[in-house]
Amino acid sequence: MTSQHNERLRRIKGLVFDMDGTLILGDKKNNNMNILPGAAEFISLLIKKNIPYVVMTNGTARSPKDYVKVLSEVGIPMNDNTMMTPSSVAAEYFVQKGYKRIMVLGCPGVWEPLVDLGLDVVLSSIEDPGPVDAVFIGWYREFGFKDIENAWLAVRDGAELYTASDVPFFATANGPGIGTSCALAAALKPLTGKEAIVLGKPSSIAIESAARHLGIPVNEIAVVGDDPDLEVPMAINNGALSIYVHTGTGGPNAFDERDKSTWPHISIANVGELVALYQDDK
Repeated sequence: MTSQHNERLRRIKGLVFDMDGTLILGDKKNNNMNILPGAAEFISLLIKKNIPYVVMTNGTARSPKDYVKVLSEVGIPMNDNTMMTPSSVAAEYFVQKGYKRIMVLGCPGVWEPLVDLGLDVVLSSIEDPGPVDAVFIGWYREFGFKDIENAWLAVRDGAELYTASDVPFFATANGPGIGTSCALAAALKPLTGKEAIVLGKPSSIAIESAARHLGIPVNEIAVVGDDPDLEVPMAINNGALSIYVHTGTGGPNAFDERDKSTWPHISIANVGELVALYQDDK
């Protein structure tokens, strides 16, 4: 860590954490979560110092409230204001766009945040869903041909196409797990001729939503994550401080063959190392 980044770390006013591979690791079905080294200690330190934080996962297998329960059960201090998913980002974004009716390819964790903000949700599996303003893809291991067909028809008839994530894999304790939103978006691309707009990480839409949630400008936020293709570029491309941990997808050598412009500002073994940095610097 350079002295420049050390100084910037001292000025950070809020943090955005990834979940899988950064704070916890579960299995490929997003269950059996185990806490990673230093995660609880560092977040407890932030609470003590009154530094706000949010956990932002690309997962939509659960609703934000359910993720709060999962993280709390493994020992990470959480409340209803400290969790975000692409669905919570999407709900806010769709309301801003003036959309009313959304077709969802996903489980309850995908569509519940949309309903909570008053959007009319129609599931892609039903017969004759009717016109919609947008199609949103999330966690959906149970999809069938009817879902693909209805989504194609909706986009053909003018609906915009969105996805929680376009990243193929997420970190698990058993190796990479497949992201279903990426797979479904890929299936729809040749049918619709459209790239699904990403509302989760690493989109600017996601980090701007997190900044509003925290009430802090993006350039005063640090993003902590394990994925070289998600949290790191999201931070760098939007002016936030990037803190990369080696406990998940990428590992310590993930940037060895990459251009220096893509490197994180800070690279550490795990979130626990931030405890010492903050104790030294605050």
